[in-house]
Amino acid sequence: MEEDAQAFIAELETRHEAPLTWKTYATWYGNNHEVFREFGVFFYRCKNAFYFEDFERNPTLFGINLKPKKAKGPFIKFEGSFHLDEVQDTRPIPKTLAFKIIEGRRDVTSVRNSNLLDRVFRQMVEMVTLKNGTVHFFELMDRKQFVKELQNGNKEE
Repeated sequence: MEEDAQAFIAELETRHEAPLTWKTYATWYGNNHEVFREFGVFFYRCKNAFYFEDFERNPTLFGINLKPKKAKGPFIKFEGSFHLDEVQDTRPIPKTLAFKIIEGRRDVTSVRNSNLLDRVFRQMVEMVTLKNGTVHFFELMDRKQFVKELQNGNKEE
């Protein structure tokens, strides 16, 4: 398994012609173009861009595969990226609100800053707004490290 992961990382570094400088897993992903991935995406930085992609996988509980309640369609891989210069804003928002935006039931411009009660009692996701109007939602394992990567800015271009 570890060898597979190392080979995967090596393939990504070859594809982007540079080493990965940061990587994590977003356990939940969505955007304002009605794309949603319940089981997350591999999220990483290479040079001055962030990349993400999902994988086909079955839901598990304590390592035991769970059968889906409804028949699932064929897996369609989703990949995306954005450059550091494209990021206009990033902030945590409640996951329920992000889901409404993904479904088109809420406009992203109406989203207020989350408050202490939101952060304590609600599940939060990171809302990354790009200058072109695209909004990505990531349930990150470590939000602070992602923000630090954004603040480190353009290095190694």
